[in-house]
Amino acid sequence: MPLSDEQWTALAGEMRRVAGRVAPDWTDSNAHDPGITVLELLAFAIEDLHARTSALTPHGRLLADKVARAATALAAVAGSAGEDDDCGEGLRRVAYFAGKLLDVDDFQTEQSYLLDRLARRNRLLHGAGIVDGLAVAVEAGDGASVVVIAPGLAFDPRGREIALDSPCRLKLPATTSPAFVQLAYREHPCQSAATLRTEPFAAASDDATTSRPTRIVETFAATLAAAPGDDAVAVARLHRLRGRWRVDAAFKAPRVRR
Repeated sequence: MPLSDEQWTALAGEMRRVAGRVAPDWTDSNAHDPGITVLELLAFAIEDLHARTSALTPHGRLLADKVARAATALAAVAGSAGEDDDCGEGLRRVAYFAGKLLDVDDFQTEQSYLLDRLARRNRLLHGAGIVDGLAVAVEAGDGASVVVIAPGLAFDPRGREIALDSPCRLKLPATTSPAFVQLAYREHPCQSAATLRTEPFAAASDDATTSRPTRIVETFAATLAAAPGDDAVAVARLHRLRGRWRVDAAFKAPRVRR
């Protein structure tokens, strides 16, 4: 059964979408693009089979029929999938089914769903501030004084968790202006591993591998600032009195709702 123009268009769109996910550098921006070549080759093969149907053996006609049926089914799936591309607002999670081909986007969507759901709950149910611990003290050493932040947990304004598992020390500046001790959520990639390059047409002399991080550590950044940042939690305010830094007892650090 020959394909209609709409089915051919849907099939080409689906192949461009899949090619873009597998090899992002493959586009259809020009006639010499590898993606265009693949589509032209497939179109030529199907047209050739259709023209030679009468000359094919029974086994050949069976194969041609299977190709046509698969192309029709793919076009139908592509057409229905295009209608659902705009999922609207709301958290998204992966819909699993037997035979589903999982790729990087699926796993990233799964992680984003869990992280965004947890952050939303923390933000709306508890708010931003200190959950537990994070007491601040000033210690005088042989040299400059340091501020020490005790272990604890806080939620930032976006609901992300800021966890300190061990005391954190910051060197105090020589200025006399009050300073806020603040914590901000950060992510740190680590544990790199070699991975194959995905760029097409790499030169034979080029290194075929590159290094990418395989883990992301959820960590924090502790800083002193004149004013709290929009994405940070101020856990204390310091002021300098008679040449010594002290924790301002009048400052009340924000705490989450229990």
